[in-house]
Amino acid sequence: MRAALVTCLVSVTALAGCATTTAPTEQELALRAELDATSIVPATRAERDAISSQDLLTQAAFWAEAYELNPSDREASLELANVLRHIGNPVRSAEVSRQALALYPDDSELLIAYGTAMAASGRGAAAIEPLTRASQANPTDWRTLNVLGVALEQAGQSDRAQTTLREAMRYAPSEPSVMSNLAMSYALSGEAGTAERLLREAMIRPGADSTVRQNLALVMALQGRFDEAEEMARVDVSPEMAEANMAYIRSMLTSQRRYDAVAGR
Repeated sequence: MRAALVTCLVSVTALAGCATTTAPTEQELALRAELDATSIVPATRAERDAISSQDLLTQAAFWAEAYELNPSDREASLELANVLRHIGNPVRSAEVSRQALALYPDDSELLIAYGTAMAASGRGAAAIEPLTRASQANPTDWRTLNVLGVALEQAGQSDRAQTTLREAMRYAPSEPSVMSNLAMSYALSGEAGTAERLLREAMIRPGADSTVRQNLALVMALQGRFDEAEEMARVDVSPEMAEANMAYIRSMLTSQRRYDAVAGR
């Protein structure tokens, strides 16, 4: 929309230069009114600070406008990348943060945004390098270690993933998301019992969400306890969805692919 308005503005200027004595047409007057009502100046610091209290879609629109106005705006790039991932578009999030890294190659926050978006879109192998760099800049940041552990697991490096996630737990021993990710790494390595114990501990930690419970249901199913797993899964999804998930896991456990099949789902 902004690009279209700028194009129209150029057209109006050209028309005015060619016929300075001609009164503007109704269409030109309407266009000028639209342009007058549309802000094409950067948002103020106060506006940028206030936008974080709005819903995600409003934030996305705000930062997309700021980014379109100035793609070299580091803050707009970072905020847009993060909100795009939160609203379910990790691919576009990765594109925005990657482009920003061309201008700010050593920016830790952009490295984290890019690596997290890559991991969120299932491209863990490509996320390892930027997340490792970001972690080296701030070795005690458990959030970066947590995502790096997920990326390593996606890349099939389970031993490194578990070491990294245990390191994250050293800095955030009560964080349920770290415990859940470590548990799933154990599960995918065939250690379902260890995974279940971790997940049950994560369930009682403050901040535990439905992801932890669904992971626990999956791990119970991997051990053949389908009725118990389905009952737990129904807390967050429909009975039909829970049943379908259990059927899928049953089919995986009867195939030779077993844990690999579940890991690649």
